[in-house]
Amino acid sequence: MAYDPLVTMLWLADAPSLRALAARLDDVSGGLAPRVSAGLSPLFSTDQVSRYPELAHYAGRLRSLRQWCEATSADLRRRAAIAEQADAVALDPVEPPAVRSALIAAASGTGDAALSELRLLLAADGAGPGRDGKVAAFFAALPPDAALAVALAGAALVGPLGGVPYDLRYAANRLLIRQARAEAGALWLTDRVALYSRLLEPREVRTVRDGRVVSEKLPRQFLLFDPSGQGRVAEVFGDLDTATSVAVTVPGTGNNLGTYGDGPGANARALHDFAERFSGGRSATIAWMGCDLPQSLPQATWTSYAEAGGPMLRDFVTGLRLSADVRATLVGHSYGSTVTGHAVSAGLRPGSLVAVASPGWGVYSADDLHAPGTRMYALRHPHDAISVAPVLSAVSKAGLLGLLATPWAGHGQDPILLAGVTRLATGTDGDLVQLGLDIDAHGDYFTTSGPTTLSISNIARVILGKRPITFLEARASR
Repeated sequence: MAYDPLVTMLWLADAPSLRALAARLDDVSGGLAPRVSAGLSPLFSTDQVSRYPELAHYAGRLRSLRQWCEATSADLRRRAAIAEQADAVALDPVEPPAVRSALIAAASGTGDAALSELRLLLAADGAGPGRDGKVAAFFAALPPDAALAVALAGAALVGPLGGVPYDLRYAANRLLIRQARAEAGALWLTDRVALYSRLLEPREVRTVRDGRVVSEKLPRQFLLFDPSGQGRVAEVFGDLDTATSVAVTVPGTGNNLGTYGDGPGANARALHDFAERFSGGRSATIAWMGCDLPQSLPQATWTSYAEAGGPMLRDFVTGLRLSADVRATLVGHSYGSTVTGHAVSAGLRPGSLVAVASPGWGVYSADDLHAPGTRMYALRHPHDAISVAPVLSAVSKAGLLGLLATPWAGHGQDPILLAGVTRLATGTDGDLVQLGLDIDAHGDYFTTSGPTTLSISNIARVILGKRPITFLEARASR
């Protein structure tokens, strides 16, 4: 989009000036051609040009000017939001100084040409198989400061985009969280402000230097953030650039952005701590909540959430562009395991697939996943109520007990019963009767104390390629 010198000069102004100019352009646009006439719906509205025949000769130009005013006003407000965050970042002790400089550059229009090139690249390539590589090459060709300015200027585009360097995605998504917090604050949505503020709290990282354990606070690492609807988020624990083992965890029913911190995020962090302990700091864990999840037990019987989420998970993991020597593991809990099963069915080929308290991978045979190179594991507490899910699935699919057959409900066989799947010990495997009655047991797989610690320890062993303790071994030693 072309701007005249006055607008170009005002790019360098502060956020209030940018918003004031946007408001003036709105006034001009409204005077040229109001969108809605008094008392009429937009469908039947008229504009100034149609009201005054003498303006008919200039109708095309006036409407083009109105469109320019509207587009420019929206862009100036976007830049104002970025400029506001430059001031906020200056007060954040854990954000690198380069981020504030890049925000100022993004607000002033630096990098707009490169951002336009990126949009053209994506429009031309669509979602083709080579797109992530082209995106990676695009950013690799930019100087670091310019690449960061582009990422921040187009944060909504770059934040979730596969192929973008991790540090740029982290910066873009933190900006999106700050902007969401600012918008929530303007609307007096205090709960949302508190939620987003928690997401921006720094992470504590401990490293060994000169024989001493050093603790430092660093910005959190998000590869995805979208507050709309249920909300979507993906957070990285550890260093993806140096990790030799990477796990992606997917949560189950009832989870959304509001439950992330104390639920999926906390579980992934606990799992990462175990994996880090075993690997000596060479692992990374990603808490992925990048699709809509069922929010009730009736919804949890539907296949539609997993059918939509599976390809989204596949594309997310593919977009990480992990090297061939990195050990990748999918860990799905409850309905999240169904999502991982559909991701594998959609073509994702992780080194290992772990089902935790699963209602099913969406198949009745492990061969139906068509992933012969993937090692498959499953674990379930003896009394976890999820054990009844495959039974209900079979009843639903067959239309038994007087029910109509429902192909859109049910998730296949329990993974612990599938041939070729190794059942892992959970620390509560001694009971002879394996009957699902305990509701509380369903969430008890990521605890870090008590006998069930064996569950999270076993999952960490799988992630690192170490030998886990199997269910049969635990039963034999009881």
